[in-house]
Amino acid sequence: MTSEDHWLLPDGDGGRIATPELVKQPVLDAAAVLQLRRSELAASPDAEVLAVGDGMNPFLHQWAHEWADLLSIRPSVTAQELRVNLRLNRDFLAGPPRKTMISVFNYEGMDLDARMLLANETDSDYRFGFAPLQLKIVDRRVVLLPGPEVDGAPSIMGVTAGPCFEAAWQYWDAVLATALPAAEVEPGLGALTARQRQVVVMLADDLGDEAIAEALGVSVRTVRSDIASVLTQLGVKSRFAAGIRLRLESSTLG
Repeated sequence: MTSEDHWLLPDGDGGRIATPELVKQPVLDAAAVLQLRRSELAASPDAEVLAVGDGMNPFLHQWAHEWADLLSIRPSVTAQELRVNLRLNRDFLAGPPRKTMISVFNYEGMDLDARMLLANETDSDYRFGFAPLQLKIVDRRVVLLPGPEVDGAPSIMGVTAGPCFEAAWQYWDAVLATALPAAEVEPGLGALTARQRQVVVMLADDLGDEAIAEALGVSVRTVRSDIASVLTQLGVKSRFAAGIRLRLESSTLG
């Protein structure tokens, strides 16, 4: 679970992983500058508001079909949110056009289930790092950030130049310097395949076969085959016991 000369270190509490303050500081400094520049821009008449309130997610989903490259930072996410996000990301990467994506997730902002789901996703470049602010960079030319409130509703603004754009890139570079491939940090559960590990996570959350299949983008028949293999390899007789096995792993994984 650890990597020499990097940020992953035991914190002395049941094997949990902590980020040393020395590693956090460059990210915090870059985040502070970005927050300042974002606030300045959001308060100015030059803020380019792209979508507001309930229209933000539909706008992003529609626009995403045109993207070719996405750099993303998420400070926190739950397993439930991640099941939806991973499915959307698979659709995004399926194109066309051909797409690339690097997503950095804040390790300290995720529970075990979310980390296990992410670590065993094989369709993209997912990394764990120290990432306190959310950010998207589209095609390396548009930065998406929280914009000003519009009639009391949140908004998204796009930034393509200027001090805020430069601060966003500096923050991205600082976060990326802390990041490791998710599978190197949180592999878990030994000989199981990546998809089988994800199945165990969802069994632990008491999801049915249909819900698991939808989340993973596979058939129900495939899920049932994976569950049978999981029970055999873990040496347990029930779905519930497989979920309990994951919880026991949490004492060493974090």
